[in-house]
Amino acid sequence: MAMEKQYDLEVNVFNWIEEKLSPKLCTSEEFIYNEMESQSDFSLPIIYQPFDSTKTFHWTDRGALFDFLYSTYGEGKKLLDFGPGDGWPSLIVAPYAKEVIGLDASLKRVDICTQNAERMGIKNARFINYEADTKMPFEDNTFDGIMAASSIEQTPNPKKTIEELYRILKPGGRLRIHYEALNAYKNGQENDLWIAELDDRSCKLILFDRNIEDEYVLQYGLTIEMSEEELTKILSLDNDVSFKQVTIPFLEEIESKIVNVQVCKTIHPSGKTFVSWLKEIGFKEILPSYSGRFAAFKLFEQFTDEERPKDLDSIDELIKRATKVAIELKAPIDMDPMITAIK
Repeated sequence: MAMEKQYDLEVNVFNWIEEKLSPKLCTSEEFIYNEMESQSDFSLPIIYQPFDSTKTFHWTDRGALFDFLYSTYGEGKKLLDFGPGDGWPSLIVAPYAKEVIGLDASLKRVDICTQNAERMGIKNARFINYEADTKMPFEDNTFDGIMAASSIEQTPNPKKTIEELYRILKPGGRLRIHYEALNAYKNGQENDLWIAELDDRSCKLILFDRNIEDEYVLQYGLTIEMSEEELTKILSLDNDVSFKQVTIPFLEEIESKIVNVQVCKTIHPSGKTFVSWLKEIGFKEILPSYSGRFAAFKLFEQFTDEERPKDLDSIDELIKRATKVAIELKAPIDMDPMITAIK
């Protein structure tokens, strides 16, 4: 009986939040991006950290850089970074491009990106704020290429967003899309949590309710007057924090410390849905492909620690060659791979 009661509590957590806490519906930037000093937790190589050849992530980050650069034919061209976050990939692509403009619905993200560009001495990148789900502040046929890194699905209407990106892309221009589809969350990961630190005295408990079949996620954000460390300690069970620990009794216990409750719905198209939309909108060629990030990861694995190149120039030369091959290799759409769309 105890196990049945626990399961019943788990599946009704979201209903309890809706009924007892009346969450406010909001957009992604209101939900979290306006509150974050860094979307990457200050982990990005080049932007926040010196490049370290011993770290896999630093190699894959370079792979992603050259992926966006070569997929958009962006060398010496005018590029848009849609949803730049901390200035990624715009600030690492900028040295190779003529101009990069970052567009974001979060004013906080625009400010952070601008500060990072100034600190890094990058003169050919600038960042602009706009209101989500409205006409983008550019004329038709403005950009040679557009980079969208896990950003289209964060807008209220992803298909409308793609229509706008199509409008401002030049004929023959290329859109490169990285996205978070939901197929990776099958088999028990439909419900999940994340604790985001806001400051020393408060954090946000984010609960995910993923509907994989219908390709959307409901995110519930509970701002709590409690440090991230304190909340993590309360939720820990055998040094593990999972959605299973978030029960109705737990929420009732901390209810007095919950100062704000939000809900955000994001639509997460699969690769198949993206391809269907891109064709319908009018893109003349669509290529789901392998990624520079994947190519860089496989390269990293080819070396022993002793053999691995140390200097960035040598590493870049290897990654450039591998990336140029990877982004032209068609990938199965069921993998939800990156997509290049040509206007």
